[in-house]
Amino acid sequence: MNEPISVKLNQLLENTKLFLTLYNVKKQWQTVYPAVCKLSEQYRELYEQYPVALQARCAVFNPKYSYSVNLVINQCVLTAALCKSQQYNNQLSELYICAALVDHLCVGEQLNKLSKQLKFSDSDKRIWQLRHQLTAKIILTGGDSAKPITQVLAKLSKYKQALVTTPKIMLYDGGITLVAIANIIAMNITYSPSKQHISLFKALGDLYIRTPNLFAQQLIKFLIAHIGPLLPGSRVIYNDQLMVYLASDNQQRHILINVENKNKNKIAWYRVKALLNSNAIQWQSNDSRIQISVWDSEHMTSTANILNNGSLALIELISRLKLQHEYSYKALSQIMAPYPNVIENLCEAVKPYNNEHQAAKSLKHSLSMVGYFNAPAIIQRVIFEQLVKVTPHPLQQFVLTRLECIVEIIALLVSKNKMIQFEHIALPLYGYAYFLLTQCSTHISRKIMIDETPNTTLNTPISAFFGVSSLDTEQLKAQLTLLLSDNPWAIALLEAEHLPKKQLNERSKLWVAIKALTQTVFKPQLKLSTWQQQILDQQLTTQKWENHHLFNEQLQELALSNTI
Repeated sequence: MNEPISVKLNQLLENTKLFLTLYNVKKQWQTVYPAVCKLSEQYRELYEQYPVALQARCAVFNPKYSYSVNLVINQCVLTAALCKSQQYNNQLSELYICAALVDHLCVGEQLNKLSKQLKFSDSDKRIWQLRHQLTAKIILTGGDSAKPITQVLAKLSKYKQALVTTPKIMLYDGGITLVAIANIIAMNITYSPSKQHISLFKALGDLYIRTPNLFAQQLIKFLIAHIGPLLPGSRVIYNDQLMVYLASDNQQRHILINVENKNKNKIAWYRVKALLNSNAIQWQSNDSRIQISVWDSEHMTSTANILNNGSLALIELISRLKLQHEYSYKALSQIMAPYPNVIENLCEAVKPYNNEHQAAKSLKHSLSMVGYFNAPAIIQRVIFEQLVKVTPHPLQQFVLTRLECIVEIIALLVSKNKMIQFEHIALPLYGYAYFLLTQCSTHISRKIMIDETPNTTLNTPISAFFGVSSLDTEQLKAQLTLLLSDNPWAIALLEAEHLPKKQLNERSKLWVAIKALTQTVFKPQLKLSTWQQQILDQQLTTQKWENHHLFNEQLQELALSNTI
């Protein structure tokens, strides 16, 4: 039997309070990392199940807890809401909630002083300045798996400052930007005795106007749309009475409660259609009914957002198309009919296949341009591109841009070899990128993870160009095999990732050459190893490039670079 929401909510708040005490006992530091992982999962799961119950934390200050505990709760809720508004996966959401939880781990006492406008001692100032370094030291007792959290913390203060600084300072990590926004908003909205806090919507509006960062502005807009015009837990005036807004039902009726009626032991419930002005500034309440128990009421139902997962449909479509099969128009039209967006993208994708560089007008027109034998690979490529685009990630645009650069390298390398259709080679690369976005989402970064010391036997994995230093090769193999079961270039890619140079066949060597060229573009200061250069030279000849200088000239004309 499922536990009542009130039990889960109370447990979450108590666990947060308990977690923030771990810093005070050095013997417990080794428990911080496993504890923060478990707690972040609790926040994510409860937010998914009952978002309004958690959103109400940003409206109702609980005097049972200190200012610092309330602040951390607010920051975690805002982080969970931002992640949900962006449809980030579980791993990313929990990573950013972890960062929100440990952001103030070492400075609870200082935060409480700050709320009372008390001066910091020299010791307080020192701890405040070093808070993230100290936190990183503590959570790294959990091993390398804690590193993604410390990477967020390392730049968090810089990002917070940059978000409100003019002129514009470039910020390249959307995930840290998200955590910084949650921090800024939580600091502005959390109730304090000095009553200098402001409402949630004013805080969001002020930051939106003040920040020059476009991604931050996008996050704020999505968050406001996600929460809606009324903040659960906020006080409203209805029929000249002060009430508390809890949620809106499917018929857009607002659910209100009045706890100040004649019968003080009973809550009066209202379900109304009215234009309400919410006072979304956090207020203090000792009433446990407002804080906890109202969420169990039969008047309330789960308001979790059910999101359509377009990725599953696209994956199913990819698996249905076989490269080695020549389809008729009727067969392809039946397969593609439920996917009008894919057909539309296909019409654009076939532009290079006609001299006028014109888009096709229909599926049939597209197929006539590329030929029915070539069609499955081109359609799969279009689907994979769409799959990457619909997989939310704060570095999605970076992944897509880098992916397109590597695809251009492949297209140029095999352009003179009429025996190879370059889409066949590119397809496993798209599958690889999708794997990184879904299975390695917390490790993707702009940093190129190539060892400065050349490997004498193994080639650089493609994941290194997306900031991922290691991955589960068996899981990658299973996914590529599932999606591209009849594509021989998928097997060749996997072999080029882990087989020593002496065991590579011609197809695998082509992948080695592709990765070598990618390295020269993205990290030109790092020279290729002797064997990488040899394979690259061999493959240029195999792919009909008689003049290597001509290839290099055409590669430069593509104007590729280590694109930020």
